[in-house]
Amino acid sequence: MSEGRSKVVDKARLIERIGVEWIIAILRGDTADEVEEGFEALIEGGGTLLEIPFTTPGASGVIERLRTRHGDRIIVSAGTVLTVAQAEEAVAHGAQAIVSPNLFPPVVEYAVRQGIVSMPGCVTPTEVADAMRLGADLIKLFPYSTFGPQYVAYLRGPYPGIRVVPAGSVTLENMEECWRGGAFAGVAGVTTEMRLLDAVKARDRRRIAGTMRLFVEKVEELKARWPRG
Repeated sequence: MSEGRSKVVDKARLIERIGVEWIIAILRGDTADEVEEGFEALIEGGGTLLEIPFTTPGASGVIERLRTRHGDRIIVSAGTVLTVAQAEEAVAHGAQAIVSPNLFPPVVEYAVRQGIVSMPGCVTPTEVADAMRLGADLIKLFPYSTFGPQYVAYLRGPYPGIRVVPAGSVTLENMEECWRGGAFAGVAGVTTEMRLLDAVKARDRRRIAGTMRLFVEKVEELKARWPRG
C-alpha cells in the first residue's frame, strides 16, 4: 500500500472513531504542566478524544508527550490553530487533527495535503459549503449555543453527509438533544461545560476523571437509546 493511500485509510479510521467515541474534551490552562496533568486525568476517566488548544504555552510538546505515552488509545487534535505555521508545528509533533474556531482556507488545505483530519469552525451555510469544497472532514459549529440542535438538522438537509461537530455549550444536560439533532460528535470544554476550572487549578485528578467518566457514560447511554445506522 502506498504512503498516500495509507494516510487516507488511517484518516478514515480516525474519523470513524470520532463519530463513535463522540465526546471531544478541550482543556485550556495557564501552563503546559497544568494542561498535561489535566489531560492525564481525562484519559484516566475514559476520555479518548482530546483537543489541545494552541493558546496553551508549549501546546505542541503536550501533544507529543500524550501521544508517546498513550499511542492509539487516544486521538489528539491541535485546537485553536489559526495559521499554517501552527498547523505545521502541530503535525510535526503528532497531532492527528487540526481544529480551528474559524474557516481559514490555507490551514484546511495544509491539513488535506498532509492527510490529517481537518475541522474548521463554521457558522453560515456559505462557510460550510466553502469548507466542504476545500476538503474539510468535519465542520465545527462554533459557537453552538447560539444555534442549537435544530440548526444542525437544517444543515444536514442541503449538505448530505455533512459531519457537524458542535462546540460551545455541549453539556451533560443537552447532549441528548445534540445527539438526536444529528451531531457527528461534540466538543465539551473542561473548564467551562464540565465546570472543572477549580479542579484543574487544584490538580484534582479524581474530580476531573470522575466528571469525564460521566460524559463517557452519557455517550454510551445515548448509543443504546438512539442507535445510529
